[in-house]
Amino acid sequence: MMLPEYEWRQFRKSPLRLVIGQVRFTIVPRIDDKAFVADFQDAVRPKYPRASREATVTYQLSSTGINPNIGETLWRFSSRDKQWSVVLGESAITLEARSYASMSDFMNRFQHLLETAREKLGITDRLRLGLRYINEIRYPEADTFSDWQSLLNSEFAGFKVSELLEGEVDHTLQEIQIIRPDGVFSIRHGLLSGTVVATQPQEYAPGGQFYLIDLDYYDSTPQDELDISDTVQQMLGYNDIIYRFFRWTLSQKLYSYLEPHI
Repeated sequence: MMLPEYEWRQFRKSPLRLVIGQVRFTIVPRIDDKAFVADFQDAVRPKYPRASREATVTYQLSSTGINPNIGETLWRFSSRDKQWSVVLGESAITLEARSYASMSDFMNRFQHLLETAREKLGITDRLRLGLRYINEIRYPEADTFSDWQSLLNSEFAGFKVSELLEGEVDHTLQEIQIIRPDGVFSIRHGLLSGTVVATQPQEYAPGGQFYLIDLDYYDSTPQDELDISDTVQQMLGYNDIIYRFFRWTLSQKLYSYLEPHI
């Protein structure tokens, strides 16, 4: 079966919690130096005026959520409302969005970051490219795993384990990796509780059960030269596949509940 084509729609009840775009490059140790980073900070300040330093947090997904591991020190430059952040490390630049309106906006911001990083920091190569969407879908009448199986595409949600083993499913988690010509498409999904995306200070932390659909598309093919135009086009291709797959996972009932609009 080929992945169907769908018209792009935004959702008024969007389940999207976090979008992450990242380029990794050959290590630049001087990024730890405030003076070295100053020109980059000045260039991104108009959109990301809040600056801070923090430890690297890498995430390992488990049945209890996304568990952090602490590593190198990073620079974080955020918008005033903290809905957008640029995270700069000695081997990666990352754009995080909690308030996502369109891929066009995201890619314009990401392209500007890459151009600024090349000009101000001397970033000239690309070791890895990644685009990730973390969705936490909540539905008021979904109390059991069987309820979610009726809300999701039956080919996606899996077998009726509760009937087979005569018990109530507390949580599920599955990871699938597909090797494609342009990279690796990683799909993590399952029934969890609470949230896997850390909330901002004074932000309401959602509770209860939700269905996680975490879609991560990446390319680890090294490029001696960072071709920004090619990188943008590759990410747009990733976005197309990610959206079409996400749309395929939804039943018509759940799709309508999320209130799609142009």
